[in-house]
This record gives sequence, C-alpha cells and structure tokens, in this order.
Amino acid sequence: MKKIVLMSIILLLITTGAAASPNQQEEMTSLAAMLTESNMEVGNWEVTMKEQMSKDKINMLLGKLEAKNSQKVTGEEDENSIKYSFGYIHKNRSFTETYNIVIPKDDKYQAQFIVVIEGKSWDKTIKKDYLIRVESIQNDFFSEDSTKFACITTTFSDKLGSVYFVKRAKEKLNLQNISEQTDTVENSLLKKVVYGYTPLWDQKVTIMDKPMNLQFAFKEIENGKTKLTVGTPILITEY
Repeated sequence: MKKIVLMSIILLLITTGAAASPNQQEEMTSLAAMLTESNMEVGNWEVTMKEQMSKDKINMLLGKLEAKNSQKVTGEEDENSIKYSFGYIHKNRSFTETYNIVIPKDDKYQAQFIVVIEGKSWDKTIKKDYLIRVESIQNDFFSEDSTKFACITTTFSDKLGSVYFVKRAKEKLNLQNISEQTDTVENSLLKKVVYGYTPLWDQKVTIMDKPMNLQFAFKEIENGKTKLTVGTPILITEY
C-alpha cells in the first residue's frame, strides 16, 4: 500500500518559535484530551524528541546513560554509524522510554540523540507521570534546538467520524489552513490525510508559505472501522 506522506525534506523545515506563547499547550496532552473529551478511546501513543549534537556532548550523554543500572543497553555498528539503544520500563508507570544514540563515522555529520516515550492507554495518572518525565528528559538531555513529535491513535465506526474529528480540532485547537489529500491508489485502505495548523504549538512546517503542524490519517481496518492516527507537527510513524 502506498503511504501518503509529505516529502522527507520538510523534516529540515521544522521550526520552533523563539518564545512560547502564554497560551502554549503541551502537544500530547492536547491530542489525548481531544480524544477523551469526545468519548473516544486512546490507543497507542508516542512522543519522539530529537536533537543533533556534537560528538563530545553525545559521549557525555552516553556515559550518563551507561551509568544507570536500570538501563538495558544494546549496540550495533555498520559502515556508516555506531548505534546505541537504552530501554527503560517504568515499574509503576504505563509507558516506556527508549534512548537512542546514532554516531556517524563521517566527521562531517553530527551525532543524533533520540528519546521515544510510548504507551498503550491514557488517563489522569498517566498524564501526570508523562508530564513529569517529559520535563525531566528535556531539562536533562535537550536544548532549545530539539524537535518533538507526538502521535496518538484511536478507532471509530461512525462513517461521519472523520468529519466530526476535524470539526472538533477546529474548535478545540483553533485549527487553520486545513487541506485534505485523498489516496488514489487502487485498493488502498488509507482513506485520506488532513493537514492543518494550530497556533497553540510553537513547532511548525511551512508549506507553500503556509504554516502546518497537525496531520490526521484515516485508514480503513477490519469490521468496517476506521483507524485515526494524529500527529504533530507531522506523522513520522506508520499509519
């Protein structure tokens, strides 16, 4: 199945405002609230934080992560880079954290530090724990140059669900610059992708001189249901 995506080059165009707006909202909690307040069940969710760093800083972080006894470390090497992965499962939390380091062998390129937080459910307790961990991770590892991607899924059977959800986003997030793309591939299960912009989040991608930072993908699944995947500023996971 062909996946509808924006060109990969837009990853280089993601920008963050110089100062947070007083009405700034945290992305994942906003997306989860949109679902729960609409009586829609939260499925899988994922937050990815990335930043390019000097090799000296990466080596410092590598030593910091290796010093944590609770971390499970794996590593691999190919002709282009050395990769490390540290997995951390919270005993008393309903989400996991994975820390990834990619060190290119070519000195022309910077190393990359990636943290992924993911879970399979959402409630007030998870929200509280999540916000604590995100703040701690950002303060401990990242600078203002980092980027953050949030993604959440749900399913529904109402044929008008896609229309309702976009309308809900317009009301809840002041969604603007809405555009729609339909998959024309024969027998594709992907129904459509909707793009938009909310001023409540600083990160954005500029396309045709218009800002965009929210993406909805609607995909047909079994039993006549539709899977909705929502991401900001763009979807970087399979849908």
